[in-house]
Amino acid sequence: MISTTRAIVLNHLRYGDSSLIVNLYTESMGRQTVFVKGAFGKKSQVRAALFQPLHLLETSLHYRANRQMQRASNIQMYEPFQSIPFDPVKTCIAMFIAEILFKTLREEEANPALFDFLLHTIQALDLNDCGTANFHLAFLVHYSRYLGFYPNTGQASDNTWFDAQKGSFVSLPSASSPLPEYNRMLMQLFGMSFDRLDSLSVSRNQRNYLTEYLLYYYSTQMANFGKTKSFTVLQNVFQD
Repeated sequence: MISTTRAIVLNHLRYGDSSLIVNLYTESMGRQTVFVKGAFGKKSQVRAALFQPLHLLETSLHYRANRQMQRASNIQMYEPFQSIPFDPVKTCIAMFIAEILFKTLREEEANPALFDFLLHTIQALDLNDCGTANFHLAFLVHYSRYLGFYPNTGQASDNTWFDAQKGSFVSLPSASSPLPEYNRMLMQLFGMSFDRLDSLSVSRNQRNYLTEYLLYYYSTQMANFGKTKSFTVLQNVFQD
C-alpha cells in the first residue's frame, strides 16, 4: 500500500556510508520507521539535511505490515522553517521536543487530533517569538492531554498541591509535590496557552526546576520513560 502523508521527523540514524534510518510520526499511519537510501550520496535527490528534528515533510510511504522498516519516496519539505534552524534556543527546544516524542509516541495508527496538535505546536515554535524560553514547559503540559494524564484542573485552588504520583491536585503536599513557589507556577502553566507564555516570569533556575519536575511527572505516568538526554543542553542554554 502506498500512502501520501505528512510526517514529523523524530530522529535519524546513519546507516552504512550513505543511508539513513529515520523515525517519523506520520499523519496517516502514526509512528513509522523508514529506510532512506543514499541520503549522503553526491547524486541523491533526498538530502540528509531534510531529516533534522521536527522537520515537517511530505512523503509517499510504501507500507507493508510485515516489514519493520518501511520505504519512503518523493520525500520533500512540507513547510520550511523560518527561524528554528537559525535560532540556537529554538533549535535546542526542537531537539528536546523531538526526543520526548520519540520516547512517547508508540502507536502505528493514525491519530488526527494528535498530529494536528503537534503540527500547530511546531509551527508556533517556529513563528512565535514571545515566551520562547518557556515553550517546552507549555509543550510538556499540553502534550500530557494526548498521552492521557493531563490533571483535572477543576480541582486546583490556592489551597491545593499538585501530586505527580497521583497526577492530580490534592489537599496536602506529598513527597511527589513540588516546592511551594513552584506549585503556584505549575498551576499557572496548566492553564496557559502558547501565546501567553511571555506572561510567565521565571528565572533560569526556576525554569530548569519546572522542566525537571514535569519530566519526573512523565516518568511516574509512563513505563520506561527513562532519562531525557537533551535536558542537559536545555539546562545551560537559557540566560536570566
